[in-house]
Amino acid sequence: MRQLAALLMSFLLCILLLNACVSSTVTKSGVNIMSESSYEAIVDKWSDHVEDYNGLNNTVTIMATLLNTEMAMAQLDQNARVFQWDQITFDNEKKKLENNMSLQTDVFVSFYSPERKWDDLYKSKTLWKVFLDVNGQRYEGKVTKIKLLPREVQNLYHYHTAFATPYMISFPLSTQSLDNKPARLIFTGAIGSLTLNFGNK
Repeated sequence: MRQLAALLMSFLLCILLLNACVSSTVTKSGVNIMSESSYEAIVDKWSDHVEDYNGLNNTVTIMATLLNTEMAMAQLDQNARVFQWDQITFDNEKKKLENNMSLQTDVFVSFYSPERKWDDLYKSKTLWKVFLDVNGQRYEGKVTKIKLLPREVQNLYHYHTAFATPYMISFPLSTQSLDNKPARLIFTGAIGSLTLNFGNK
C-alpha cells in the first residue's frame, strides 16, 4: 500500500513538473515569461462575446477582454515575446503598466457590424454609451480606436478578425480594485443594449 501511495505521489509530482515546464518559457533575450498557450488560455478566461440579431441577420458582434491584473501581466509577457524585450526593457514596461493600472482599468473590444454607421464608438457623437459595472458601481468609458494592423492586434487577442474594428476602452478605477470581482461591460443606445460578463464563468 505504501509503495502504491509513493508511486502515485511520484506520478503526480511528475505531472506538476511537466505542467510547470509547459506554462513558462525563456525568450532569446533571457526573460522568463509564460508560454504562448498559457497566455491564450488567460485571454479566453477574461474574454466574453455577444451577438445581436434582427431576425436571421446579424446586426452587431462584440468580443472583449478585461485587462485585470492577471490579464495585464500576462499581456506584458506576450509583448516581451513579440518584441524580444531584454530584462531592463521588461522591467521598465512593467513599471509603466503598474502605474497605468493604478489610475485606470482597460478593456479591449473587437466590434463588428455590417451597418458601418453603427461602428462609431470613437466618435464624439457615437450611437453608443459604454459602461463598466463593478459591484453595482457604474463607470463610463473613454474609447480609443486602435490603429494597428489586424495581425498586430491578433498577437494579443487571437479572436480578433480583419472584419472587426479594435478599440481600447479606459475606465476611471484602478485595476486592482476590481480583481476577484465580477464585472459587466454594457453597450447601450438607440440600437439596443448588449452586456458582456467577466469573472462569472
